[in-house]
Amino acid sequence: MSNWILYDDFVDLVRNHHHNAFSGLITGVSDIGHSFQVGFDHGEIVLLSYRVKKGMSALPLIVQIERAKITEHPTSDTQDATGDALDTSAVLSRLTANTLDETTTLITEIEDVPVPRQASQAATGSPVDERLKRIIESAAIHHFGPIGAMVCEEHLANPEGDSRAILLAIAQDVGASEADTRAFFESVADA
Repeated sequence: MSNWILYDDFVDLVRNHHHNAFSGLITGVSDIGHSFQVGFDHGEIVLLSYRVKKGMSALPLIVQIERAKITEHPTSDTQDATGDALDTSAVLSRLTANTLDETTTLITEIEDVPVPRQASQAATGSPVDERLKRIIESAAIHHFGPIGAMVCEEHLANPEGDSRAILLAIAQDVGASEADTRAFFESVADA
């Protein structure tokens, strides 16, 4: 059994298995102790189960998972006893839509993270200074990798608004989880 992963990471795993034409089974246990399964046949999702629910009726329960422990079984049989034909793109859309909604809600409600000292200047309409730009870019690269650098180029070319809004926009554009966003904010504030 793996370590606990957040829902966003679980969705990334499902999308990666789809794109990599994985065949097998992902089994998991949610943080409230409920078991679930996602079965793949050459990347297509052919099985969904959550406790006793199977097929598309399991999906509304799966999208409510906050954290889970996951195990992968590449050679497992993935036949669904219900016979429901699953639409992989519909399943992925629902999983992804839930991730984006939750991420947006969680990120926009981060209130207790430190704000950089320069934020008070930026909030009054003056531009973010060069030092803060370097700090933000360094933190973005550290937390988000090369995509962080690319997103920073866009947001820091002509930064408008306060530094908190800029940090939030960068985190949202890279698709950061709540924990990654919080760490990014803290790195900038501590610099």
